[in-house]
Amino acid sequence: GAFLAGVLLAESEYRRELETDIEPFKGLLLGLFFIAVGMGIDIGVVMRHPWAVAGIVAGFLLVKTTVLWGIEIGIPIPRLERPVFTLLLAQGGEFGFVVLQAAQGKQVIDADESGVLTAAITLSMLLTPLLMLVADRWWIPLLARLSPRAKVSELSEPQDAPVIIAGFGRYGQIIGRLLKANGLQATVLDHDAGAIEALRKFGFRVHYGDATRLDLLRVAGAARAHVLVVAVDGIDASLKLVDIARENFPNLTIVARARNVQHWYQLNERGVRFIERETLDAALMSGRSVLEAMGYEPHRARTLAMRFRRHSVQQLHELAPHFRDESKLISLARAGRQQLEQLFAQERLDNPPVPKTWDGSLAGDEAFDEAADAQANAAGVPAGPPEP
Repeated sequence: GAFLAGVLLAESEYRRELETDIEPFKGLLLGLFFIAVGMGIDIGVVMRHPWAVAGIVAGFLLVKTTVLWGIEIGIPIPRLERPVFTLLLAQGGEFGFVVLQAAQGKQVIDADESGVLTAAITLSMLLTPLLMLVADRWWIPLLARLSPRAKVSELSEPQDAPVIIAGFGRYGQIIGRLLKANGLQATVLDHDAGAIEALRKFGFRVHYGDATRLDLLRVAGAARAHVLVVAVDGIDASLKLVDIARENFPNLTIVARARNVQHWYQLNERGVRFIERETLDAALMSGRSVLEAMGYEPHRARTLAMRFRRHSVQQLHELAPHFRDESKLISLARAGRQQLEQLFAQERLDNPPVPKTWDGSLAGDEAFDEAADAQANAAGVPAGPPEP
C-alpha cells in the first residue's frame, strides 16, 4: 500500500514538495529498515542449516545473474556496463521479506524455512558490495580486453602527444575541443565506457583506462608530455593522480580542476600551480549578466566581476597556509570579505571615469583592464595576482 501510494504521489503536482519534506527522514528510515532486517534473522536457524543457506544464496544469485545477463543482451546494454547492472539487481529484494512474512502468517512455510530464506536474502544484500569490488577489479577489465569495441579505444601503444587529459566529462571536453581547434594533439583517458563510445561518434579519440594507474600513464606518454590536465570527477582520484604524477613525472606541468575550495587548497598544498575552480568563471559570468539586467552598463559589470575574481584568487593564496586551521581561516575570510565590500563601496563613491576605448567588444577588453588596474594602483588598492 505504501509503495502504491508513493507511485501515485510521484505523478501528482505535490511531488517536489513531498520529496523535500521526506528527504530528512530517508536516512533514518533506511537505517531503521536494516535494523529490522537484522533483527529478523534467526542466527540459530542459520547455524543449524549453514549449507542450506549458502546453497540458496549461491543458487539465487546464479539464477538471477543468468537471467539478467540474457535480458541485457536483448536490450542491449553496452558490454562494459553489464556487470554493474547484473550485480546490482541480482541481490534479493525488500519485498521478499514481506512475501515470506505473509507466507509464514498463512502457514504456507514454517518458521525454520522462513528463517533460512530470510537469511539468504539478507546475505545476498551483504554480498553485493563485495561482488561489485570483484567486478570492478577483475570482471570489467576482462570484458574491456575481450570487447571488440573496447579494443578500439583501449590504450595499448605508447603515445607521444604533448598533452594528456585525464577525465573527459563536461569539463575535460571543453579543454579538448579548445586544444583541437588550435591544432594541439592530446591523449585522452577516461574510465566511463559508455561515455567513450558516445564521444567516439563525435570524432574524439578517447582511450579507456584508469588514469591513476602508473603503468597507464607511462603508456600515455607522461614521461614525454608537457602538460597533464587533471579533469577527473572524484576528489580522491584527482589527488591520487596528482601525487603519482608529481612523484614519477616531476617535469610534467599539471593543470588541475578543483571541485571546491577545500579541493583547491589540497591541490595547492601538493605544489600544483595551475588550478581552476570549476564553477567560478561560470558563476561570475552569470553575476555579470545579473548586474547588466539590473541596469549596470556592460563595462561596469565586467570590471566588477573581474575585480571580484582577482580578489577571490588573491584571498585563496593568502588563506592557503591556514586552511587546516578552521578558526583562523574563518577569521581571515571574513576580513577579506569586508575588505572587498569596502573597496566596492569606495568605488561607488568615487565613480571613476570609464575608458573611452571600451565599447563592449573583445577588442576593448585589454585596454579597459589596463585602465581599471591603473585606477586601482593610483588609489593604492592592490589589483591582486594575475588570473590563473
